[in-house]
Amino acid sequence: MNKKQQDILEEAHKLFIEKGYLDTSIQDILERSSISKGTFYKYFSSKSELLLSLLSTLQESMIVKREKLADEHTDSDCHMFEKQMIFMMHFIAENNISKIIETTLVLNERKIFHYIEELKISTLNWIYKRFQQIFPKGNYPRLFDGAVLFDGMLNNVLRTNKMLNTSLTIEHAVRYCMEHIKGMMEKEIGNKDPLFDEKVIASLFEERKDEHSSTEFIRVTAALKRFVKNNVADETKQKECLEFITFIYDEVLQDNASPRKFIINSSLSSLEQIEPVTGSDEMEEYKRVLTKFIRNS
Repeated sequence: MNKKQQDILEEAHKLFIEKGYLDTSIQDILERSSISKGTFYKYFSSKSELLLSLLSTLQESMIVKREKLADEHTDSDCHMFEKQMIFMMHFIAENNISKIIETTLVLNERKIFHYIEELKISTLNWIYKRFQQIFPKGNYPRLFDGAVLFDGMLNNVLRTNKMLNTSLTIEHAVRYCMEHIKGMMEKEIGNKDPLFDEKVIASLFEERKDEHSSTEFIRVTAALKRFVKNNVADETKQKECLEFITFIYDEVLQDNASPRKFIINSSLSSLEQIEPVTGSDEMEEYKRVLTKFIRNS
């Protein structure tokens, strides 16, 4: 995305917050951005396409910052998860994402509705994956149930807080919900009767990964970096690994150019040779997502 597109999105974002999506016209965006109609349609086919681009840009920005947060701290997985959730809730509030989305619900625009549903599934998938890291999977067969309950509980607590206009903070809400989920998970140890079948869950997320392939790539990149920092003891090898990962990341997500596959494959091959990265779950998932992302680019 070039600077002109970013500027248009930023001005449109401000207008959506001030006037609401429905009451903002393309003419309003033209005037605020000081562009012609031709320039607008060069980048966006309609106002709804602009909204989808804005939501996607905000989502990617949030994910990058969320994963960077985990890189910069050494807290336990549970405390780090709470910090990441708190950051996400503040990001959504500060960017008025919920308000913008709410104003689109009266529209019969399938693309927008579909994208919003995909965002919800993407978030639930991330919570589920984080729960797999926090709770030993073998002891907690109802991990996905817990992710669903946490997601629903937190959203309803925050919605009720807004409706009642109480002084409950996002921090308190996140930690309150997590305490209840931890208590529930401890009681469920050994229970083999989950509400949702794990195979159905896996197929659901697998079908939708292409919808947010860039955000999925950002997530697995951050996960691999964390694995390297925690498991590659040799500082020289750790630095080498991180340089390969950063190079691939920059090459894949660069603007206005196709990824140079032969250079990426060479870097990936070198990265795979470094122990204990070789054959690790994080590396295997990284390769799978990277391969799919490059293929679709």
